[in-house]
Amino acid sequence: MNQTINLSVIAINPQNLFWFFLVITIILSIFGIGYIFWIIHKLKQLDNGTEEMIKIHNLIKLGSNAYLKRQFKTISIVLSILTIILFFISLPLAISFMIGAITSLIASYISMIASTMSNVKVTQACKTDIKQALKIGFNAGMIIGVSVISISLLGISILYIIFNYSVENILGFAFGASFSALFAQLGGGIFTKGADIGADLVGKLEHGLAEDDIRNPAAIADNVGDNVGDCAGRGADLYESSSANNIGAMIIGVTLTLITNNPLFIIFSLITRALGNIASIIGGHFAKMKNTDKSPIKAFARGLSITALMSILFFFILTWVSFGTGWWLLFLCGILGILLGISTYFLVDYYTSSRYGPVKNVIKNSETGAATNVISGFSLGLESPAIPVFSFILGILISFSLGKIYGIIHHIDPFLGGVFGITIATLGLLSITTIILAFDGFGPVSDNAAGIAEMAHLGEDVRFNLDRLDAVGNTTKALAKGFGITCAALSAIILFEAYLEEIRATDVNIYHPIIMCSLLLGAVIPFLFSSLAIRATGKAAYGMIKEIQRQFKENPGILEGNSLPDYENCIDIGTKVALKQMIFPALLPTLTPIFLGFLFGPIAVAAFLISGTISGIILGFVLNTGGGALDNAKKAIESGLLGGKGSEAHSASVVGDTFGDPLKDTAGPSLHILVKVLNTVSIAFAPIFIAFGALIIL
Repeated sequence: MNQTINLSVIAINPQNLFWFFLVITIILSIFGIGYIFWIIHKLKQLDNGTEEMIKIHNLIKLGSNAYLKRQFKTISIVLSILTIILFFISLPLAISFMIGAITSLIASYISMIASTMSNVKVTQACKTDIKQALKIGFNAGMIIGVSVISISLLGISILYIIFNYSVENILGFAFGASFSALFAQLGGGIFTKGADIGADLVGKLEHGLAEDDIRNPAAIADNVGDNVGDCAGRGADLYESSSANNIGAMIIGVTLTLITNNPLFIIFSLITRALGNIASIIGGHFAKMKNTDKSPIKAFARGLSITALMSILFFFILTWVSFGTGWWLLFLCGILGILLGISTYFLVDYYTSSRYGPVKNVIKNSETGAATNVISGFSLGLESPAIPVFSFILGILISFSLGKIYGIIHHIDPFLGGVFGITIATLGLLSITTIILAFDGFGPVSDNAAGIAEMAHLGEDVRFNLDRLDAVGNTTKALAKGFGITCAALSAIILFEAYLEEIRATDVNIYHPIIMCSLLLGAVIPFLFSSLAIRATGKAAYGMIKEIQRQFKENPGILEGNSLPDYENCIDIGTKVALKQMIFPALLPTLTPIFLGFLFGPIAVAAFLISGTISGIILGFVLNTGGGALDNAKKAIESGLLGGKGSEAHSASVVGDTFGDPLKDTAGPSLHILVKVLNTVSIAFAPIFIAFGALIIL
């Protein structure tokens, strides 16, 4: 590795720069963890409000901790069994798998802590200053975003050094992170939507109670669900996205390093993500609400804009010093990825915001009942993948072409150069992950804060401020889901190419019966998985509804306000159903490619991955957008449209919202992870497929 990269004014030895980038990645990761503790210290000093507020806050906190403790115990049993199996296959694979899984759960736990610690502080701040309340909620989100990226980078970097700079030996890290994330997101989604649906159908429709009325036995469980599903689950989701993408890019980088003798191809993904984390921290300081802002969303737009500009600057420097002649082609790929990430915001906002035609049509259809509300919302979901898919196609083709030209300049196989161009575009997209996660974390924090205000019977002015923040939180949560599926789409390309590098595949006969059957199997898995996830949510909701009805019937004093409901029993019921029902759906995408690889070999798995990825991404858009549109249509009606709360249109929209809940918060977000689990497990087991696969050959 004695090659030097000649630039206009300096000559850089790639080997020295490789070590410099690796050390900087570790330093910046440690800095990010320190930044988290600094924010936590600042948040702890803030006022928690009245005794009643603190009491409600503690109930939510205790319920969230209890759920997560039991979920981690269940996941640990499955992880231990799988680790023992992997131990007999490869010791490095088993170790990296376990570390990836454990660190994913740590990221999930930190996300939950950030949310439960901050919700009551946002409520208290809204009594006097909505700007301060927004900043508190955003800082809680920053804890989630910075911790996810920092822990992932630190884990990968240290394992890479420990395993003697062998990317192959850390493949299990991505598999472990994806495996844990699928359990965390799926279990949290089942719990939160079971509680939400139960609270809505019994509380709102049967008894006319408000969203977070303290008399509703599922009120606390609903707020617990926001933390364990939207925060803990999403934290694990983006953690595995970060980990899987970094390792996938490193695999492709190894091949390019062997060709060019430039090790910066391997380390580039890590240093870009580390600097992207710093860009988000800088951008986050500009996410402040001004007196002139008509909506709090303006603060988030400023933070995102600054983050994007800083990321572009970092990409300019990194590509310039790393890739020699034609570096600007890869720089353009990075910009393309960043723009694709930002465009996600506008696409999601258009399809899910009540300001635009699609959701206005859902609102209008609520006048004629729940059936037309659901029909219009679901048809909107079916329409929603079209524009994003076209933008993906455009982005992929442009970045592939730019990378292909770069490959020709450096005598690299043009196809491999094109794949690296797509990889750089994906890294550009992911460079803004931290601040997107901060936006996402703000959503459940503001939702919890609004719930605490209602349960503590605070004044209308406080509720007004919190409703404004909650509305913004719904938008930012929808943005994060759109961003998550966009990440999954581009990430899957990197991971699939990494899998092909592992099995050294050259060509595939798509007319072979095994390949056709593998394609069909891959296409159906996301649908079967979604069915199981939605059905599980229905079971959780059924149990919750029966429990709420039982409490109201056996204790009439609850509705009269003379006695408190049994909140803990609702939490316990939701927890038991969620943990029981999450196991089989989570194992489905893990075990299927393994069995397929042993039976028919690595090429059959490649076909399976292609169709499973495409099917999962399209279905993810349908479920996320359709459910989000139905949710926001309900909220718009509750704000006063079509007669507001208590009207027939409102009742119809509540039914539509409960239909959309498991789509957008259970099955939809879990599909992001499913797509990557399919790929990461295949990459991890690729050597086994090559050595022992194809037991059945037709």
